[in-house]
Amino acid sequence: MAVFFVIFLIFLLLVQKYSLRTALHRVYYDCEPSRHLIDPDESFTVHSTIENQKPMPVLFVRMIEKFPLDIQLRADESDIYRGTNQVELNSRFYLMPKQVYHREVEAKLSRRGCHFFSGCTMYGGDFMGMKETVEYYRGLKEVIVMPKSVDCPSLDKTLGDYLGDMSVNRFILEDPVLTIGFRDYTGREPQRAISWVQSARFGKMMVKNYDHTFDLSVTILLNVKTPYRTEENDALIEDCFCLVRAVCEKMEEKQVKYSFSTNAAISGFAGNWAEIGEGLGGNHFLTVMEGLGRATSSATQSFSLTIDRASRQAEQGRSFILVTPSVEEEWMPSLRRLQELSGAPVCILTPDLLREKKESEIA
Repeated sequence: MAVFFVIFLIFLLLVQKYSLRTALHRVYYDCEPSRHLIDPDESFTVHSTIENQKPMPVLFVRMIEKFPLDIQLRADESDIYRGTNQVELNSRFYLMPKQVYHREVEAKLSRRGCHFFSGCTMYGGDFMGMKETVEYYRGLKEVIVMPKSVDCPSLDKTLGDYLGDMSVNRFILEDPVLTIGFRDYTGREPQRAISWVQSARFGKMMVKNYDHTFDLSVTILLNVKTPYRTEENDALIEDCFCLVRAVCEKMEEKQVKYSFSTNAAISGFAGNWAEIGEGLGGNHFLTVMEGLGRATSSATQSFSLTIDRASRQAEQGRSFILVTPSVEEEWMPSLRRLQELSGAPVCILTPDLLREKKESEIA
């Protein structure tokens, strides 16, 4: 009997040693947010997958997932630890042989920016539940929070007036490609606008009717360079990101093609992001919004150089909208040259427009 007991103890010790050494062997982890580009405070789901590929169970697993600092999780608060740089979500479970364990958590992010999900630390228990072995699962997944959308009547009026002026300017230039119909001849139209075919058809002088609004093209210039890095200036830059979103939404509403250029540095894995070509529609809008979500308050160059870069692509009929925390005297020569090349005034937008909205709400 004693011999059997000794053999049984030796067997348990061997199983214990083996289970401790292989507790997390062939156990894999992955985390995937349901959306990678979201609005502030928009709900999304964090999908976590843990797979045990070996034919042995893992009787105890303690997992600590590393989430962005500003995340809000719909989970038991006792399982959430908020550190100085990240939020940790604790989970406990077991894995049967060849089991795939799925876990979903609803989440929100309120702050604009690029937020990282940086893997997890996993502890696997031994056969007897006395010790733990640890594995680190690296991996970076991003969720980009776009600037918030703002409703600002002062901005709407400023942009409406500016686009209206540009439409009048295009009307004066009269691009013959954009014919949308015909109207009676008034005697003020140039002879080249007369449609002889339609005049013969209707028995009176008819001229071509052009749609000049759709011929507008705009370049949005965003500046994040300020004389000093202060909390107040950083707040102004955040307002500028919101202004750019509002401008883009206005361009989409008016069906005006727009391009984008900035001196803002970005975070994350998007590579070099300084210019986005001309376009229109949902995909183009989201491309600009992703860049704004990734943008930081650090500048890659002076804004004078950004304006000079835009001047190389300037052409008659192209309008420029400048969004900046403040206006600096040193830009004036570059702005005058840009205005001469485009033949149109530059529309300058600052966060003061948003302040006017807040003051009117308080009043």
